[in-house]
Amino acid sequence: RSLEGAIGDKVSSVFQASLKLLKMLITDYVPKHKLGKIEIAHCIERTLPNLLSKTGDATTHLRMTAMSFIQEMALLKEVRPLNIIPPQLMQPLKSQVPVRLVINQIELVERLLNELGTDNTGFTADNVMRFAAGALEHTASEVRDTAVRIVLALYRQHGSAILPFLPPDDANTRRNVLYKSLFDGFAKIDGRPTEAQLRAQKKAAAGEADRRKKEQIRALQEQLAVLKEMQAEVQAEKGKEMEHGKVARTDDGGKKPPLSQSNIGDDQSSVANYLDNLCIFCGERDESFTDEGLDIHYWKHCPMLRRCEHCKQVVEIASLTEHRMTECDKKESFGKCHRCGEAVMRDELQEHLRVKNCNAAKPEKVANHCPLCHENFQPGEEVWKVHLMGREGCKSNPRRIQALQRTQHLQQAKLGASPVSRPIPIAVKRRSPTSGSKIPAPKAGLNKARHKFIDDLT
Repeated sequence: RSLEGAIGDKVSSVFQASLKLLKMLITDYVPKHKLGKIEIAHCIERTLPNLLSKTGDATTHLRMTAMSFIQEMALLKEVRPLNIIPPQLMQPLKSQVPVRLVINQIELVERLLNELGTDNTGFTADNVMRFAAGALEHTASEVRDTAVRIVLALYRQHGSAILPFLPPDDANTRRNVLYKSLFDGFAKIDGRPTEAQLRAQKKAAAGEADRRKKEQIRALQEQLAVLKEMQAEVQAEKGKEMEHGKVARTDDGGKKPPLSQSNIGDDQSSVANYLDNLCIFCGERDESFTDEGLDIHYWKHCPMLRRCEHCKQVVEIASLTEHRMTECDKKESFGKCHRCGEAVMRDELQEHLRVKNCNAAKPEKVANHCPLCHENFQPGEEVWKVHLMGREGCKSNPRRIQALQRTQHLQQAKLGASPVSRPIPIAVKRRSPTSGSKIPAPKAGLNKARHKFIDDLT
């Protein structure tokens, strides 16, 4: 009883002496006289209430001394296995208790929880969360802030097992700034984006989608402008050629009269009419192939073309390797395999050459080599169309199946047939011998393949 009274004494020297005596009893007297855990537990149970009340003392150094001693005593090897102090610290917080006492009580819980953990120490996830849940509703901000730190520390150890002690994570709960910061803290621990980060990501994604859409529209408009310019120049050159053409002899040795302006105009008109609604690469004709429609067809659907994934330019598949090596914005990133003849990223080329798994290309006069499926097939320009568009053609050309389905649908519509699978004839037109043929980027000039195609028509 005298020790209990000394601990509660207001005189600092008496209080300090009582702490020394209590520590000596626990660490020296009890072991020396071979007393047991019951005696140690009795000493702590009788003195701890006065020590806890001392943590709310008006004198700062007495409060700090009491807190330090409680923490030290809880960690003593004689006291720690008894698990007495942690449950005493987690008594429910009472509103009528002085704020200083509550602040120091919850701070002691935080300190000892960090030191002892929750594995057979008197602290468990359940009893700490019940204590912390009450502290989250306390009127003192210092108490609430400490409770948040305790909850986050428990979440790192026990994860979602502590969530039943908290309100649901919904919009209503997040209106409370404290719970919003708590749930955001959980997200950071899990490596998930916080609510603010999710909003920012959605906003950025929407902005990026809008930017890509505008970029695609701009690219389509540029492609359309180039195609219009090509068509105008082809018609102009054809007109000049017909005006200055030599007069051909007739079968009876006579000469044909020079072409009149009306005949020249008719020829130009027929060429222009033939080109209307026609894709000069795959030969498909469709009423939707206006200037804009053709541009979309080239950009997304034509089975003879492909968008370069590195520079977004539309090129013929037959010249894809040459494009990557000589024209692509990323051409410096490619090297050429001497076996298959394809363009391979430089950082992958060494491994590509080492494993020797690629399909060796044959000489151009012996076979063509597809850069998509890597197969060799019959030589010649015309065979490219069969390979890239035919039913048994390139399995790595995603536009091939779409083209076959569109052709079958059109045939069925014309014949009034039921949707039964039938062989689809593939009309093969002569390709230009120009291996570098492509849909050029703006200011790239006319494409030789287009000239050759139109010359063949006329």
